[in-house]
Amino acid sequence: MRVFLIMVLSGGLLACSGNYSFNTNVDKENFENYLPATSVEIYDDQQIDPLQAEYLGIVEGVSCQEKANQAPPQQVDARNNLREQAASIGANVVTVQQCYPIEEPAACIAMLSCFGKAYRIEK
Repeated sequence: MRVFLIMVLSGGLLACSGNYSFNTNVDKENFENYLPATSVEIYDDQQIDPLQAEYLGIVEGVSCQEKANQAPPQQVDARNNLREQAASIGANVVTVQQCYPIEEPAACIAMLSCFGKAYRIEK
């Protein structure tokens, strides 16, 4: 009986030790492009030294509520989208100038927009 129990447990362990693989849609060669906003910091206008900052342009981020059962647009989402837009033009710093709701948006039930200035600063 003892030998039988050891054989059953050993067989069970061997059956679980297969060669399993893990598949994902994340491309390891392009991983940094999945989270570009993390490389962009938000500064206040007073923190920008015009002698050390290269102004790159105006950027906009939006948060959209597409369906009635979704959460309303959030400022944090619009600001993160703003940071993504800043990263796409090579910025590492952004100053948020204003966030405001869009009246009667075309593709959304409700929409919030933030815009700001994008900069590249050597750190």
